[in-house]
Amino acid sequence: MKKFVIYTILTAFFLCPAFSFAKDGENSLLNSAKKITSPKESPLIPRIDTTAKKEKSKKNNTSKTDFPVYDNEELPKVSSMPNGKSKKSLTDEIIEAGEEEKEEIENEVDTLIKDTWVEKLGDSIAHIGDKINKDGEDDSLETLTLTNDDEKKSNASVFDISGVMLRMTLSQAESALLKRGYKLRSQHFEIPNFIKWRYEEKCRDTGVIGYERLNSCVVKAAKEGNYQFVESARFSKEDSKEAITIWLTSNFTRNKVYKIAYETGITGINRGSSAKIAYLRSIKVYEFWRRINQKYGTPDNKEDVLWGLGANKPYMKASTGHLLLEDPMLRELDYTRMSREDQRFMNTNLYNF
Repeated sequence: MKKFVIYTILTAFFLCPAFSFAKDGENSLLNSAKKITSPKESPLIPRIDTTAKKEKSKKNNTSKTDFPVYDNEELPKVSSMPNGKSKKSLTDEIIEAGEEEKEEIENEVDTLIKDTWVEKLGDSIAHIGDKINKDGEDDSLETLTLTNDDEKKSNASVFDISGVMLRMTLSQAESALLKRGYKLRSQHFEIPNFIKWRYEEKCRDTGVIGYERLNSCVVKAAKEGNYQFVESARFSKEDSKEAITIWLTSNFTRNKVYKIAYETGITGINRGSSAKIAYLRSIKVYEFWRRINQKYGTPDNKEDVLWGLGANKPYMKASTGHLLLEDPMLRELDYTRMSREDQRFMNTNLYNF
């Protein structure tokens, strides 16, 4: 009986937990599973504090560890080196190297253009730009390079007709025309009037009588005094019926060309009114003006067909079959010097009392 009681107690002790476990398992199978939620929504799952973890990792960095852990947002940019120098990143070194190279190139360029026309050109353009900006206008390169065609005029002193230019000597003009196929046809010599009249008086005082003898005496005295000069010379070209006449100043201005006249036989083709004559004349007139436009450009004065800077400066005038190139300034200079020489003769002592 006693053994039976002990056996019953031990059986109850072991079977009760087993029965309770089986009951709980049955309930878990019969009931639906609970929904697993995020840590924020479920109070059963503990929430991990990342801020505390970051702070903890920062504190651990201060400890004596061989491999410190850093946050990605706060990585150190410069670390101390054993020799005391700061170690820079590769990007910083490349940027600094590029800036140093750029500065060296700029210094080299400044050295190359220093005290040269390039530097002066840059300064002048900058000065012009500043001036235009003050006036409230555009300082672009296009504006700076624009020119006013209305104010632009031709410098006729550099023009030539068949190679002959103003202020050439007779030998230079003759050489240029001979190369173009012209031949010298005539020359006209002259003596300034105030020189001629004085020599005539001296020749009469010596007993010279008669026009021819008196003229021969004057020419001889003028040649000895180097006062006789070639006043004009005429050249012609027979095959093209062209002719050029040049006028020269006196020896007081070294006998230079101051006027050139050109003429051609275009206007001579006007005999008859047939279609053939009109056709040939039109071809020559057209070719004449085409060559003029090609060589000298558009006239400054289209009404008078005139090239030149105006006033008393050299000019050129054109008409059908004719060209005239003249330098009035050189002619006036020649007159002025002859007048001074005349005054010098007048101041001589003619009387002794």
